[in-house]
Amino acid sequence: MKLGDVLIEKGIITPAELQNALELQRELHKPLGEILIQLGYCTWDDIVKALAEQYEIQACVGEVKINEEFAKSFPKDLINELKIIPIDEKEGKVIVGISNVYDIPVIKRRLKFKLGKDVDFCLMPPSIFETLYNNILHGITSGLMVQEIDEIITQQEIEQQQLEEEKTISEQEETPVVRLVSNIVDHAIELDASDIHIEPQRRNVVVRYRLDGVLRKITEYPRNMHAAVVSRIKILAGLDIVERRLPQDGKFFVKHGEEQYDLRVSTMPSVHGEKVVMRLLKVSSSKKKLEELGYSPYNYERIQKLIEHPYGIILVTGPTGSGKSTTLVAIINSLNSEDVNIVTAEDPVEYTVEGITQCQVNAEIGLTFAKYLRAFLRQDPDIIMVGEIRDRETAQLAVEASLTGHLVLSTLHTNTAAGAIDRLVNMGIEPSLISASLIGVIGQRLVRKVCSKCKVERDLPERFVNLARKLFPEMNTVQYIGEGCQACNNTGYKGRTAVAEVLMVNDEIRRLVQKGASTYELDRAARKYGMISMFQDGLYKVLNGETTMAEILAVVGEEEEE
Repeated sequence: MKLGDVLIEKGIITPAELQNALELQRELHKPLGEILIQLGYCTWDDIVKALAEQYEIQACVGEVKINEEFAKSFPKDLINELKIIPIDEKEGKVIVGISNVYDIPVIKRRLKFKLGKDVDFCLMPPSIFETLYNNILHGITSGLMVQEIDEIITQQEIEQQQLEEEKTISEQEETPVVRLVSNIVDHAIELDASDIHIEPQRRNVVVRYRLDGVLRKITEYPRNMHAAVVSRIKILAGLDIVERRLPQDGKFFVKHGEEQYDLRVSTMPSVHGEKVVMRLLKVSSSKKKLEELGYSPYNYERIQKLIEHPYGIILVTGPTGSGKSTTLVAIINSLNSEDVNIVTAEDPVEYTVEGITQCQVNAEIGLTFAKYLRAFLRQDPDIIMVGEIRDRETAQLAVEASLTGHLVLSTLHTNTAAGAIDRLVNMGIEPSLISASLIGVIGQRLVRKVCSKCKVERDLPERFVNLARKLFPEMNTVQYIGEGCQACNNTGYKGRTAVAEVLMVNDEIRRLVQKGASTYELDRAARKYGMISMFQDGLYKVLNGETTMAEILAVVGEEEEE
């Protein structure tokens, strides 16, 4: 009987688990026992006991006592040739340790010929066998720790292992599972998706892409392939393929044409298996400048004025997925030069920017935003970027850094630009410190752009005509919508752009902050001194043919006319 059938017969694994292991074995080209162990379906002790019973030999799964005199006198050439461990000799029989039952006939024949004695076998798990085998080869029969054995392994053996791993990876490239994963990633890149969701359901696995901010189902595949697909992705991302009970994060890189993409991988256990989400980041996006982000000319000029300040805090606000990190990277690129020292603390580092020092937050070892901020102040920085202000300690340190002559850039999760001030107060920052340090807030959202291939002119909804004429009298009160074509997958939209509101702190707003004014009062004052709201910026983009009124209402919401 084959190993899998033996384990099923003994109730150690199920037929479904064997099928999953066999599929993964075809991908990884490893022994079945090793695959079963990696998947957590059984232990080496289970496998050794099952095989030992089937072949009617002894199973050695615990401590193995070796007769030192017998081991030292045993011919070294036979130990090397047959890869066995001489254990003892009893009643005229030689007892040897092995790790592979398929070698039994050859070993029995060879030892009978060489020594003229019968042989009894002791089957061991690979880890125990390798440790004892190395001990015997080096003339040691007891007391050698695994760490000490590792020191004996030569550099040549390590290099040989690396060559074998590279060969295994190249062989994987031809398997169906590898082709499936490659196709999922390549197709996402071709459609310009921002995220890939691989979601196991009760009967199958669904693959969805986030296209222009909206999730769309692309394909599905049989659920019995899912374990192998997840393992392939984990191997690429450097994750533990055995650990399926805890979430894991990793990343890998792919090249598509002339463009390189970073894929951030997140796995999470669910009722039907592990869900995988991969975020696609184009490496060239890390070089984008502020003028490439699609801000309206009015808001672009206001942001430019903000980043010309030598010190103070600039905040970018908005919900998750509103482009805050991209905006910060673009600002960094605009400010980056040889004569400034820029340091960043991010969680995670999404875009790698040349010429600056980027640091990865690791809360598990206490390496938080606050800890990095303290370290930054001893690194003689000119500009500091903090990925996100999440707590009072980080906010306090950011304020102190800005008051000591540094330009600090960061993000906050608030719905409006004026709401950022109230959020800082709620965190426990003194209003006087906020008014002294804050120089501006950029609130933003991402909206889908009208497809340029199929857009047609339509009338603006009647209720917005008067507001459009009042705010933008020089523009026609029409909008453009996409009818749907092959280029936009019949959605009418292709790509995304930002709608924003830029609050610039002046003396009047500082006075309101110090006296504890409400978000509404701060918003009114900001508009009085030139801020246009996100809705108004969105209306401008509608009249300019960039997006639709329906998209603005869905993302930003309607604003009452004053």
